Amino acid sequence: MSEKRLLALIALLIGLVGALLILTDALNAVRGTIDLASALSLLIFVILGVAILLASFLIYRGKYGSGGILNILLGVVALILQADRTGAILAIVAGVVGLIAAEAGS
Repeated sequence: MSEKRLLALIALLIGLVGALLILTDALNAVRGTIDLASALSLLIFVILGVAILLASFLIYRGKYGSGGILNILLGVVALILQADRTGAILAIVAGVVGLIAAEAGS
């Protein structure tokens, strides 16, 4: 396995864990009382988690630079929107690993 593929696999796994943490946090909010504001934030967090997951798959499929930048941006947005902090930081780390994979030799 080449260096790029190994880094891409690591970025995928880190991004997967980060996205699952954000999705789990959003789904735990469903168990409480739901009003319009919490339903909207729930929808935003679900979209954010799925987007992080798709950006991680972009890294794995060979679009290292674009997937890495997307993961970093989505992680920063998750931090700003106060989603699960650990998931957001893992998304940023996955993006950095994706950018490192873009620069790695084959």
